[in-house]
Amino acid sequence: MDRGELAFRMTLELVLFAALVPMLGVVGAFVLAHSFNFTFNGQLWVCARYCRFWRRSPASVERFLRDVAARLRELPWLEEAVCIGSRGAGTEVRHDRADIDLRLIVPNGASGWLRVNLLLIALRTRALLQLVPLDLYAYDGPESLARFRQDEPLLVILDRRGRIARRFAERQLVLLR
Repeated sequence: MDRGELAFRMTLELVLFAALVPMLGVVGAFVLAHSFNFTFNGQLWVCARYCRFWRRSPASVERFLRDVAARLRELPWLEEAVCIGSRGAGTEVRHDRADIDLRLIVPNGASGWLRVNLLLIALRTRALLQLVPLDLYAYDGPESLARFRQDEPLLVILDRRGRIARRFAERQLVLLR
């Protein structure tokens, strides 16, 4: 997670904590604020997929990704989104323990930062309720994608200004159709 997302998560937890202290006291406020943030800003099913009992239909995971990609494309303020990892190769989800490694790039300015972080909560909540292992983070810029294996393709969902294509010109880029 980059600094922008970390700052949002910490701020959200502190705001929730401060709002709840008068009603629940310090300990109760801390427990509830942290539990809320963990539940709706966490990635439970990404962890669960490593357990023996976990199984999820590859078709349902693929359908979730395509629905989310369509939603992201409808947001005029969001300019960049990619999938990394095994889904980055552009092939459909093939096994029942697969997850979606989705990365959004935070638009410039405070408004972009707030919007993308609220979007993360909405998408993670949707994934939580639909039992989809969504490994989702927001990066401060496309250069953060360089931290990952460069021999794996990137599945490009959005690249409105071409920054991902320019930054990763030597890397295989696959467009989500």
